[in-house]
Amino acid sequence: MLTVWGQSMFKPALRWASLSILLCVAGCGFVHDEVLDGPYRLAAVDISEDMMLCRSTGTEGICAGDGLPEPTIFQAGSDPRYIVLARHPRRWPERPDRSVTEFYYIARQANESDIRTRVSVSGPFNESEYLLEKKRLQLPEFSRVFGGLK
Repeated sequence: MLTVWGQSMFKPALRWASLSILLCVAGCGFVHDEVLDGPYRLAAVDISEDMMLCRSTGTEGICAGDGLPEPTIFQAGSDPRYIVLARHPRRWPERPDRSVTEFYYIARQANESDIRTRVSVSGPFNESEYLLEKKRLQLPEFSRVFGGLK
């Protein structure tokens, strides 16, 4: 009897929770969303300082940032072997720390569209360390620069 009562009590609560989530998501919008290369996208929700790298997880437009560098990304580039990023670290709700720049690169994989595949992220590097890695690995240039975030 309690199970039936418990289920019936949770149905209205579940409906209200679902409606609340839907309204919240509908109120939030992407200020930026673009494909960088392959499944990798640059996206910012609500404000440009949210700029991050994520991977498309399918045709629904869902993008996962699992293990990828967090905001604020201000430069990015790619080639068939690597994705490169520069970011100013940001701890929400604070603004990005523009006195600090961190560099990362991601070794691309044949099955990178499969969300179950773990992404190999290297970094953070400071500028001199990154320049050594860039020379050693022939990393691509930053082809996408967000001047307002730099």
